[in-house]
Amino acid sequence: MKHSLLILGLALAFVPRGVSAQDGNKWKPYQFKGNERFEYKVITVDGDVRKEMGYVLDVRNKGAEDWDVTTSVKNTMKKSSQGAEILMGGLTMGLSPAMFLMNPLFGAFMEQVELKEDEKMSLFGAGLIKVTKKETVGGRTGFVCELYTKADNKDVLTWVCVIDPELALPIRSITFEEGKEKTRMELVTYKKD
Repeated sequence: MKHSLLILGLALAFVPRGVSAQDGNKWKPYQFKGNERFEYKVITVDGDVRKEMGYVLDVRNKGAEDWDVTTSVKNTMKKSSQGAEILMGGLTMGLSPAMFLMNPLFGAFMEQVELKEDEKMSLFGAGLIKVTKKETVGGRTGFVCELYTKADNKDVLTWVCVIDPELALPIRSITFEEGKEKTRMELVTYKKD
């Protein structure tokens, strides 16, 4: 698995990034419009422990060249929690839930895929992306994209995301580790004003 990710990283250097910007059938990640609010439900799984939290990203226009970006995390915690655990909001090692939404390496490959059902794209022999169907999440409709990486000469499901090409972020993101769901982020609401 680590070997496949290294190959993907090296291959990234050779992927032409300017192509997708002109194609309406491809996704352009991180292209925020401003005055947008993304609210997600986040679920992390650690062994048998399943933890749910909320994550909000608010991106506001501030002049011609700047954004005002606000993030917040909602987490249920025991009243007996103390010190740094409260300060970190109960997050694993203080990491932001945004880390679970999209691996930038995978995002670079996702913007090369034609968003239409039954589309496939090889990742230089290190993996494969499949566009399988459309789904609605949080009131938005997008394309289900599955990313497989090579492990022991087998295609292993690593990441599933649902892409609405009109938005800067996936509307659903699920990561897998050893065949089991590890993290899930699902759009609850998206607002643009």
